[in-house]
Amino acid sequence: MTFKLCALLLVASLPALAGGEGAEPAATASTHPDQRLLPRTLVYDCSGYEFVTRVGPGEMALWLPGRYLVLSQVRSASGSKYQEGDIVFWSKGDEAMLRVGDVEYPQCRLQPERAPWADARRRGVDFRAVGNEPGWHLEIQQGRQLLFVGNYGEQRLSTPDPGVQVAGQHRSYRASTEAVELAVDILATPCFDSMSGEAFPAAVTVTVNGRELQGCGRDLERLSN
Repeated sequence: MTFKLCALLLVASLPALAGGEGAEPAATASTHPDQRLLPRTLVYDCSGYEFVTRVGPGEMALWLPGRYLVLSQVRSASGSKYQEGDIVFWSKGDEAMLRVGDVEYPQCRLQPERAPWADARRRGVDFRAVGNEPGWHLEIQQGRQLLFVGNYGEQRLSTPDPGVQVAGQHRSYRASTEAVELAVDILATPCFDSMSGEAFPAAVTVTVNGRELQGCGRDLERLSN
């Protein structure tokens, strides 16, 4: 009798152990959204033809040279496929294909290092700068704010745009709040990233609460939609 009772209890507990129905309340599961479904900006390069996408649940915004449109997700035997009229985009992993009318762009590959710059353009950032050791970046939205993100993203400080002071090839900003004293100096002279070697048209000095950081930056043209 004891053996039969234990067997019945074991069988009754199997659905929960296997993760079946009732294993986890729906409310608990919904508190952890699938990161793959969150909107994200991506940059692809197809042997010199570059475009920007922003993927969200069921659709994808697409910025082509001089053109913006939104594609809907459609069925695909493998990978992810989006279409709007004669524009078709398909991707699987880091590879993708774009067809614009009768022109096909195969072997498109992700350019992750360009994505933060494209996303800044999409958000209307006018100037962006980056630096290293520790990693930081600065964004200036004229008439709105200065945003400094430091220590590889752990520090985030913003101030209203105090206005720019211009003297020849030099631009400067001086902003102060209860939380931060922020000074930005931009000099129009060639600058090279200390880690990647990427070339920029401006050298940037950012001083945050008395701490001076050196980096490089450039003005951005907004992505239109």
